[in-house]
Parts: sequence; structure tokens; C-alpha cells
Amino acid sequence: MCLPETRKERRAHLNLESNCIERGGNSTMFRGILAVHLGTEIFEAKKVCLCHACHNPNCSNPEHLYWGTYQDNIQDQKDNGTWQNIWERRVAKHGLEEAKKQNARNANPSKAGAGNKGKKKSLEHRKKIAEAIKRKYNNNLK
Repeated sequence: MCLPETRKERRAHLNLESNCIERGGNSTMFRGILAVHLGTEIFEAKKVCLCHACHNPNCSNPEHLYWGTYQDNIQDQKDNGTWQNIWERRVAKHGLEEAKKQNARNANPSKAGAGNKGKKKSLEHRKKIAEAIKRKYNNNLK
């Protein structure tokens, strides 16, 4: 289900003068709270986020929550100064040295899966590969 309204319309119910309500829970619970408060249904689409206008991820106050896009969520983080790029998140989570090791492992994706390339295959193995290709080709013709 797509969001029919503009960002401004989706944020019209916000009242950031009220206090945050930190009762624990998770995004699924907060989605239900917002849906009940707005009299809408819960959006299950991957492109619909539950955004916290108060910039407090633990807040469950429906007057601080709104339906948004991934871009809305990123923009909120940038406005709040909490947005981090992939490298910054990796360093924060794993530390600088581990992040460098992970980057080194991922540095050459063209070699991914090339472990058996050039190795000799037995006649039986080559027959199995040929049969699998034939099956795939025949299934695509149907």
C-alpha cells in the first residue's frame, strides 16, 4: 500500500510540545499505536517507515510518530544530526580495525565465488552440470 498523502499531511497530527512516552516495545508495537491513533491501518510495505519526529527511537507517543518513506527517515536523521553513512556505522559497531578488515574482504567483489574457477572437474561432475543446464533450458521453454 502506498502513502497517498504528502509528507506535510502525514505530519499534520504531530504535537512535539507533548512529552515523549518511553514504555519500551518495538517498531511493530509503535506501528499499531499510530494506526489506532490515526484511525488507519498498519502499513506493511517495505517502503513505509515509522518515523519519530521527536528523534527519540524509544518514544511511543503517537503525537510524535508518523508514516514516512525511507527518504523521510533519513532526512529526519540528518536534521537531528544522528545520520551516519555505512562506514561510520561499521566503525561505531565493530571498531576501526575490524571495519578496515571487513572493507579489505569486500574490496574486490569480482573475485566472489571464484574459488573453484579453473579447477579440473571430474567427468561425472561435468555430466551433472550439463544435465542441470539442460533441465533449466527445457523448463524455460515450457
